[in-house]
Amino acid sequence: MRRLLPLPLLLAATACLSGGGYMSAAVVYAEPPVAVYEVPVDRVVVVSREVLVSRGYVVYHVARRGPNRVIWARRGDDEVVRLFVTPQGQRVAVRSVAEVRDRGRHRGWVRHEAPRAVVTDIDVRLRAH
Repeated sequence: MRRLLPLPLLLAATACLSGGGYMSAAVVYAEPPVAVYEVPVDRVVVVSREVLVSRGYVVYHVARRGPNRVIWARRGDDEVVRLFVTPQGQRVAVRSVAEVRDRGRHRGWVRHEAPRAVVTDIDVRLRAH
């Protein structure tokens, strides 16, 4: 007699095997911040959006997770940048990750070189103010 696997177990196994998703936020938060500022969180978000748009990105989502902000931006269909803005007392830490679509064997998203030019522009604008 055959035994059928329960549907939730089968779906969980399929999700684990497929991969191809974005990098987990927990991994990004475990890394050191690329910059720390003594300005309000909202100011960092506004400046970050302006810089991303000026660099040719389309900001399509700003997620609010408690005090944290995650800014999602894309350029074309194959490049995504996320900026993680986290208040730490009187300071605001900024972390970034860039991912590109892997159209090869795995067909998912892979981490790409960090958007240094974007972070540099944000840094210049926030320190000038």
